[in-house]
Amino acid sequence: MIAVLFGTFNAKHAASALLAGDLRRAGVELRSCHEALWEETRDKHASYFAPGALLGLAFRWAAAMARLAWRFRRVAVGADLLVAGFNGQLDVLLARRLARGRRVLFAPLVTITETLVDDRRRYTRGSLLGRLLAWIDRRSLGAADLVVVDTEAHGAYVRERFGIPRSRILVQYLGAEDLFAPAETDPPPLSGVLRVLGYGSYLPLHGYDVVAAAAALISADEGIVFDLIGSGPERESCERSMRGLSHVRLHDWAAYEELPQWIRNADVVLGIFGSSVKANMVIPNKVYQAAQVGRTIVTADTTAIREVFSPGQSIVAVAPEPEALAGALRSLAADPERRRKLGAAAREAALRSAGPDVRAGRLRAVLDAPGGA
Repeated sequence: MIAVLFGTFNAKHAASALLAGDLRRAGVELRSCHEALWEETRDKHASYFAPGALLGLAFRWAAAMARLAWRFRRVAVGADLLVAGFNGQLDVLLARRLARGRRVLFAPLVTITETLVDDRRRYTRGSLLGRLLAWIDRRSLGAADLVVVDTEAHGAYVRERFGIPRSRILVQYLGAEDLFAPAETDPPPLSGVLRVLGYGSYLPLHGYDVVAAAAALISADEGIVFDLIGSGPERESCERSMRGLSHVRLHDWAAYEELPQWIRNADVVLGIFGSSVKANMVIPNKVYQAAQVGRTIVTADTTAIREVFSPGQSIVAVAPEPEALAGALRSLAADPERRRKLGAAAREAALRSAGPDVRAGRLRAVLDAPGGA
């Protein structure tokens, strides 16, 4: 089978890299017909999604699509499958028109509605732009023969919100790239210190306001130190909340290839602590990354998390509240053996549901099935 990765999808995002790897492991020959657009801006602040900015992006997307459509004729010779990935909502609409009997697979990771309406609340559902975004989601999801989502909870949202039938949805747990692997030897423990690592884009989904408030509840003499990596819309307000806390260190973005070492050097890795609809139905990449390295993870107790991990056994799942997070960290600081067991169990759970061979096999089964993607 030959597949064309098509459009302006964000090729730098981990979800896109994982999808490409899964297709290759499933025996699919990959070709690319791609133009960078969505990956050009890492931190997408509110101004990025302002109506005027979106209009400008629409014009740029249209120009990119014209170039892609011209190249497609040559790239797609002999292809069986067109693939649109993360940020590919508009890509899949053109892919459907160009398909001419080829099957179309769309792996959006998230819908525009849940991101800009439900999570970031940039627009309301009843507003003109809110309705337009929902229309784009409905059309783009409906244009695909197979929609790949990352959790059962996400699949339920897509079915109920946009009317996509279950038969056209594949739940493919994300997992983590091979880059994230356990160290041959763990770093020596620091006597009396619990090293807590958080990284992300300071978006509502991540709940850094909860992390900041939890850090403020913990005093410097408790032996719990935080390394928080990243930037984004909510960093400034969180930074104000943590000003003067000597046990908190803030870092700008680290190079992606450096993240595995940051995780290996940590005792605990933080997941997400948002309380939105989106937060309840996603398992973020960093949870899989930390699990694959074999680290203890503390995250919000959500429907999606429970699909792969067992609270208390392979993950520490708490209410997305500062007091709950601070209490969990204090408990882990006092119990190194529990941390070791949780980290080992997290790795086993992640590999069981989202290991590379598992993902490839799940995708291969769908592609090979009569009437599949």
